[in-house]
Amino acid sequence: MVEQPAPRHPLRRPGCVIALIIWFLLLLSPCFMIVLAVRGEFSITTGSAPEQRVRLWLIQEIGQSGIGLSNAEVRQTGEDAICVQTNVQFLLWRGQAEPTQYCECYERAESEWQATSVEQGACP
Repeated sequence: MVEQPAPRHPLRRPGCVIALIIWFLLLLSPCFMIVLAVRGEFSITTGSAPEQRVRLWLIQEIGQSGIGLSNAEVRQTGEDAICVQTNVQFLLWRGQAEPTQYCECYERAESEWQATSVEQGACP
């Protein structure tokens, strides 16, 4: 008589775990959208530079409705100078907007960062 191996627990199968994670994300999406509608934006700081964050916000203007997403990353650093490039994308269901980017440069004055310039486009 040949012994058959014991069946594996369903959570030990990678496909089941991935499907379970996707299922919970789908169940939580209405909660996420309600919180976004109430707060207007989500923002997560991604570094120590000023304005270095990922931001998701709700756009509710007269001619535009949708969602905006921006992420910022350090492009140029020095001893007491730093530039942060912010890339902005839009998902609009009413109106139009082109993706854009801008560069904000800062200098350290004592213990705080002071804005020195803001330029449209990528950082040099």
